[in-house]
Amino acid sequence: MTLLINILIGCIIFGYAGITLYKSIKKQKKGKCAACSLQKSCSSNVCAPPSKLNDVTHK
Repeated sequence: MTLLINILIGCIIFGYAGITLYKSIKKQKKGKCAACSLQKSCSSNVCAPPSKLNDVTHK
């Protein structure tokens, strides 16, 4: 019985890791802005935080 529980837990862990990896690869194929955390509020498609956009010393 213990072996069956360990196998079930292992399948859940590896299944979740596989799904997360699949989603990550799928998002990376869409490009830089698709993976950006500011995607929903970004209007300029630059994918940089506003502080970096307005920083003149950053080149």
